[in-house]
Amino acid sequence: MKKLTSSQLRKSFIDFFISKGHKFVPSSSVVPQDDPTLLFANAGMNQFKNIFLGLEQPEYPRVANSQKCIRAGGKHNDLEDVGKDGYHHTFFEMLGNWSFADYYKKEAIQWAWEFLTEVLELPKDKLYATVHTSDQEAFDLWASCTDINPKHIEFHGDKDNFWEMGATGPCGPCSEIHIDLGEDECNLQTTAGHTCRVNGDCHRFVELWNLVFIQYQRIEDGSLVDLQNKYVDTGAGLERIARVIQGVPSNYDTDIFTPIIAKVRGISAVEDEVAFRVIADHIRALTFALADGGIPSNEGRGYVLRRILRRACRFGRVIGLTEPFLFGLVDVVVDAMGEHYTEIGEKCDYIKMIITAEEERFNKTLDKGLIKFEEIVASGKDICGADAFLLYDTFGFPLDLTALMAEEKGLRVDLVGFEKCMDEQKQRARDAAKFDQGSSELQGDISAVAPSEFVGYDELATTSTVVFAEEEESSQWVVALDKTPFYATSGGQICDIGEVVGADWSLTVRDVFKVGKVIFHRGELQGKSANVGDVAEATIDKGRREIISTHHTATHILQSILKKNLGEFVRQKGSQVTEDGLRFDFVCMDKIPAEQLQKIENEINEVSRACLPVNTRQMELDEAKSEGALAFFDENYGEKVRVVNVGDVSMELCGGTHLSNSGQIGLFKIVSEGSVAAGIRRISAVCAQKALDYCLGKENLLNELSGKLGSSLDKLPEKAESLVQERKSLLREVESLNDRLVSSRLTDFLSDKQVIGNISVAAGYLSENSDLKKSVPILLDKLGEGLVVLVSPKDEKLSIGVGVSKGVVPRVKAGDVIREIASVFGGKGGGRPELAFGAGNLLKSGEPEILNLIKKRLTEIL
Repeated sequence: MKKLTSSQLRKSFIDFFISKGHKFVPSSSVVPQDDPTLLFANAGMNQFKNIFLGLEQPEYPRVANSQKCIRAGGKHNDLEDVGKDGYHHTFFEMLGNWSFADYYKKEAIQWAWEFLTEVLELPKDKLYATVHTSDQEAFDLWASCTDINPKHIEFHGDKDNFWEMGATGPCGPCSEIHIDLGEDECNLQTTAGHTCRVNGDCHRFVELWNLVFIQYQRIEDGSLVDLQNKYVDTGAGLERIARVIQGVPSNYDTDIFTPIIAKVRGISAVEDEVAFRVIADHIRALTFALADGGIPSNEGRGYVLRRILRRACRFGRVIGLTEPFLFGLVDVVVDAMGEHYTEIGEKCDYIKMIITAEEERFNKTLDKGLIKFEEIVASGKDICGADAFLLYDTFGFPLDLTALMAEEKGLRVDLVGFEKCMDEQKQRARDAAKFDQGSSELQGDISAVAPSEFVGYDELATTSTVVFAEEEESSQWVVALDKTPFYATSGGQICDIGEVVGADWSLTVRDVFKVGKVIFHRGELQGKSANVGDVAEATIDKGRREIISTHHTATHILQSILKKNLGEFVRQKGSQVTEDGLRFDFVCMDKIPAEQLQKIENEINEVSRACLPVNTRQMELDEAKSEGALAFFDENYGEKVRVVNVGDVSMELCGGTHLSNSGQIGLFKIVSEGSVAAGIRRISAVCAQKALDYCLGKENLLNELSGKLGSSLDKLPEKAESLVQERKSLLREVESLNDRLVSSRLTDFLSDKQVIGNISVAAGYLSENSDLKKSVPILLDKLGEGLVVLVSPKDEKLSIGVGVSKGVVPRVKAGDVIREIASVFGGKGGGRPELAFGAGNLLKSGEPEILNLIKKRLTEIL
């Protein structure tokens, strides 16, 4: 058995399949930008999905690659298992080879066996092959085309050996290759009745490679029909194979992880193998996801990335790391993998910047979590599952950390309740993960529709032939043409609108979209039906296209000027280009100062006035990147790319429509700049006539304000400031009067104070929407030693506040009292031992009955 590094293993796989006539294709982004059905790329086949669905023709008949994958959300979610064993990961590499209607089962089986046994020299007597119970063909091929032990070929059912893309769609049997690691690897040796077997429950047999034979289409009634073409889709886990050929106990003991773990161990204060594994795994996922355009946030993919980052930070606390440390591990990942995945090296500084900012922000959240923990345990009761999950999900406390802190206070954690909450969260994630083939908008079969030729860069009208026509509902149709000037919504640019006119029908186009390489036009049809083969004139709205192109070219210039002024870390996180304006989202950790924003706007207008030529050209992708072309994340690039230059100011890969000269932009005006998520800023702007209209609107507004305030335009700021100060003065006066009224009312409550359980108690009912957080401490200060309760109606609810003096806290705590009182009114509450607040239902019986119920409850508990 050869001893290879992980880099050598990856190269050996790719070189082997190149020698078998395969084309090497780079890994697609681990953050899919053109597939809303996926949180992350979770398998090597993701980038070829449209080929399997019949929506796109392959560029090459057979390909191979190593795909970056993340499984940390939705249907495939390994996040919570990471660190508990030696083989679960959020990020991993999938080695794969594909055949698109080229070779089939025989070659796939032969080459897999050849690579494993001759190139890697794995012991043949330790390898097992499984095939689907229905696939006698694959069974016979293993027996006849390889020298595997015939007794090591096994039939297995749907669960293990039948692959499906979704509830419907392409599918087929698969053949898996497993290796027997020996009896010592069985973790269930002491379990009565256990037998080690392939696809069993123990760790003895490990799956190395899955060969999927896509030959069926699953239709809605559950039945299978034969596909016109057959495909091979294979996946071999790099980490698992590396473990085997390097002869180590787990994936985490391979050279893939050991440099990262060594770095973490060197800075930690505590030895904890689980924590080391979690951190090593998660920093790889973060490095690749951020390099590919991911960003931590509070929703979708960003939420998953934030969870991964915070989980790593939490385990950092377990090993004594209280300051940001994850960013320092990025260099280790880049050193190990940057030669093959050059993008992580190119974006290393950017990745570290994002991680550092998130770590600093999360450390503050953890500190808040410690305060919450103290509130939860203040009652002296064991921690319920819901509270433990709150600490986990909201404040980032791992369960073991919560349990350890609880144990120090002599308390326990409801583990069963916690797991119930965790299961509910996982179910919500599964329910949200729905696979969509991407063509559900259309009822007809589009697999045989020829690709559309887009001629809209040079032509605004063209004579075309209808290649697809479908009536969706009364007068609403979808039509595809063999060639079209209509730009389909893509890369942030909105689609064109216009007309497609046949001999006896016309379609008013309001939506244009692509499925695979076919461009579809949707709109209202008048006249007779449109039919395949009809000749039609397709014409777009020229004026609308021009202003959209103006905003698109301006977006390119904006990104370039932002990078120049703010730094190379600026990276696009989304864009929208319409006839009404442009919107550009980008990575930036801080608000842009007004004077700098004005400088950016001025420089863009300078580019406009310079009337620079806007040129487009086709280039090889590698050549374009080497020349420094920027890429927008929402675009999907092939080997040949379209490069757009605005003079020497901007150079980007882009498939959108543009001006021929920057002077056509006219006036560029920033409308707004602000935050849309942590670390993401948004600039909205308008150009040309839209910019002039915007400025005119602002001028009219100022004139209107000037007239209403009785001030000239040049004196308007002074007038506004005068009114603001006058309002502040009046509000202070009103607040002072209210404070005096409340203080007087609070003094009245003292006259009605009672002694309950040897504690002085003052209770009172304040007017609607009173500030209890301010009033409770004032009343407590007036009372001295004792306990106070104040209530106030608010939005048809009853707000409740409790204060307890320091001398009384050893006997009774405000948090306990608030929970008891709130429960009387069907509500909840909580807080510190000295001060707590809650809410309940407002009784129609009014103030006397409410105060009587409070005093009665106090008598029962004090």
